[in-house]
Amino acid sequence: ADGGILSFAAFASVFAPHDVLEFTVNDVPQVLITTPSTSGWETHYIKIDPGKHYCKWRLVKNVPGLSDNVMNDVDVPDGYQGFVKLDYIKFSDHELPYDPADFTTSTSTTTTSTTTTTTEATELPTTTTEEPQVTSTNTEASTTTTTTTEEPTTTATTTEEPTTTKEPTTTTTTTEPPIAPKAEAVGCPVGLKSVLGLPSCCIDEPNYLGDGACDPWGPYNTEECAFDLGDCCYETCNHDSPYKCEMEVDNDAEVGPFGFFCIDPRYRIIDEVQCEVENREWIGDGGCDAEGGYNTEECGWDMGDCCEETCNEEYSFYPCGANQPYTCLDPNAGVETISGPTGSSVYDPEDSSSPFYFHDGFEANVFDPLHWKWMGGDGTWEIERDVVAAEGTYYAEARTEYIIDDVGQTILEISIVSPKGGILSYQVQALIQAPFEDVVIKVDDVPMNIIMNAVPDWTMQELEIDTGGHHVIQWIHRKNPSDATEEELAMVHSNLGITRIDDVAFHPY
Repeated sequence: ADGGILSFAAFASVFAPHDVLEFTVNDVPQVLITTPSTSGWETHYIKIDPGKHYCKWRLVKNVPGLSDNVMNDVDVPDGYQGFVKLDYIKFSDHELPYDPADFTTSTSTTTTSTTTTTTEATELPTTTTEEPQVTSTNTEASTTTTTTTEEPTTTATTTEEPTTTKEPTTTTTTTEPPIAPKAEAVGCPVGLKSVLGLPSCCIDEPNYLGDGACDPWGPYNTEECAFDLGDCCYETCNHDSPYKCEMEVDNDAEVGPFGFFCIDPRYRIIDEVQCEVENREWIGDGGCDAEGGYNTEECGWDMGDCCEETCNEEYSFYPCGANQPYTCLDPNAGVETISGPTGSSVYDPEDSSSPFYFHDGFEANVFDPLHWKWMGGDGTWEIERDVVAAEGTYYAEARTEYIIDDVGQTILEISIVSPKGGILSYQVQALIQAPFEDVVIKVDDVPMNIIMNAVPDWTMQELEIDTGGHHVIQWIHRKNPSDATEEELAMVHSNLGITRIDDVAFHPY
């Protein structure tokens, strides 16, 4: 009732920006491990407030989404392997005496084949490290770490001589190596600060990165700084950041974010070289800047601000069309797409030349966090290879057994953007049977298809996205969505309860 202390021990072989371990409480980062555990197992203590909370350990690969040529310039320490081991996970209630020697001994190992969306912790809790005392009894080894805690804002390190604990059978003594200094990003000019995880990013204010407000000029909005750590594009801006990527209600002080000068090559509709304007902050702010070079194709028609059909109400700082009237010059705004014999718009499935084209067959064995969200709802989607994939080796999979409660669900989500819409295609295999489970496919939260019976073989399906802009597509695997009783379920033969998705592609018009 009064909260407590969550503790865990971690042994990491990670090195940013290649990978980091992130521990979150209710999706708020509390611990971030970015360098190898050179001093052995490290124990972390996190204060937990009263109430129900969700705690997650997530291993994040390539946090800022850097290109291969940048990543190849980042050396890794000797012995780097890209894994994290967890042990000693314990929660101690404030009402009960806290005994740090009373730990559970289940151990898990995570490798860098798992990625997730990333946020940056601004303040880390207390971490105290001591040399563990290991006691071996018969053939099973249990490990006990003795730790001390300080105030939440203090970091202390205590080192003791190794001890030996005698049991009736076998005793093991451990000695940890000496503590080595942690590696830090170096090489920035005098007066500029380096950014851990972005070795080539040298800036005045690292806190400006990933704060939810686009800093449109260099060096922030550059590949080296991960395009302001995602702040300058709708698809990559983190809504859990301080400015939340959008104008807050009753923001009388008119504190940002302002515009979105998106030049990330995966999403951009702005030509950085040709879009020569004085105030990049005005682009994508909701107000049409009809003069000064903003309302041009090179500047994305003021990032859509000048047409009612393309102005983005969700992300605009000013109400679209309210203070600065529309001056729509975009020839594609509001134009209907050409239809083919089947009634869907014409597109070439073999054409991958468009900058808005997207394809993912999950062959990297990881979800790209800049495109995918895979931990929504009451479970997670995983990348697997247990059966033959639709293409290649890997595919995304959801299972009913991983959803604890009835009427629960797990969501796989992708965001796409294009000027005029397009066709999203994917292959699906559904070993399901209603009412035990079903699969709902949504576009912008509107159901477009529902699968209630088995699709035993990989089958291609398509969704038409008939308008331009930003869209969200979801595959939702639902457990007992109708909340059927046990008697009702007993009347139907169940299936394996598995949904698989592969070969996802978006073909823009």
